[in-house]
Amino acid sequence: MKKIYFILSFVLFCSASYGQQQNQYTQFALNKYVFNPAYAGLDFSVSANLMYRNQWDGLDGRPTDLNLNVHLPFYLWSGAIGASVDRQSFGVLSQTSLSGSYNYVASLQYGLLSFGGRLGISQLSIDGSRIVTPEGEYSGSFTHNDPILLENTDLGIGIKWDAGVYFYNKKVETGVAISHLPQNSISLERTSYTQATHLNAFFQYNFKILENIDLLQSILLKSDFNQIQSDVSSIIKINGNIFGGINVRGYNSRSLDAMAIIAGMKLGDHYTLSYSYDIGVSGLRRAHEGTHEILLNYNLRKILGSGELPKIIYNPRYL
Repeated sequence: MKKIYFILSFVLFCSASYGQQQNQYTQFALNKYVFNPAYAGLDFSVSANLMYRNQWDGLDGRPTDLNLNVHLPFYLWSGAIGASVDRQSFGVLSQTSLSGSYNYVASLQYGLLSFGGRLGISQLSIDGSRIVTPEGEYSGSFTHNDPILLENTDLGIGIKWDAGVYFYNKKVETGVAISHLPQNSISLERTSYTQATHLNAFFQYNFKILENIDLLQSILLKSDFNQIQSDVSSIIKINGNIFGGINVRGYNSRSLDAMAIIAGMKLGDHYTLSYSYDIGVSGLRRAHEGTHEILLNYNLRKILGSGELPKIIYNPRYL
């Protein structure tokens, strides 16, 4: 594992490295605002989501993701507003972001069309104390014996943004979102971190199997304009209270990564709890024990005021 930290550090500081930067979530069909800001308000009340993902359990320096978001309709502005906090860590890197969004929602003959954007700030940190080199001294004194590598924490702050469009009706949902167009970088003391442009496309269809059983078939395509990855999700809901399904990530021998099991249930009128476990199917499965993800949703289930005055009822007694 020491070799892994050294190689990561060497690549990070001495050359340009590339990789997927977007947060990876298995339960994307249950938390759509996390990847498309235009979805805000389409839960039709105050909706809050807390999602945690522990990826590749068993690997040192594994990716972990934490997302907290809140969104709600805002009728005074003919749309919706939202806010989110993200925390992502992988190896010696960690990134914390805070952002807010607005989207305009238009009523069409066959559904709702929403388009909007999200803007925020992002802090990136590199923990030099976690880097280990072959020539370093770590007993008694602490030094990497390398003039390039930092031995403390390096911080940088940048701007993040994304924009999207989303169509919604009771049967079909679909949307497209793009982030960091054009690209921008976060400057650190000895390097820079480029936030690459990413595009994702989402489609979902609601099949009515029986009166009290629904099948949600969803697909999410993600691309950094170099590589494409897909997630296909099938979730069965019973009476809208209990649900479960499977998710498959990848579409060919090179991209096939994991198969996941999803299960959840409503906890009273306002809360929904769900859990997923990713079973690795790629060559990496020999080095990790899987991925855990948990999602807690709160929905007020109450239409808030639209900003209009209540209807006046005249009382003949005072005429």
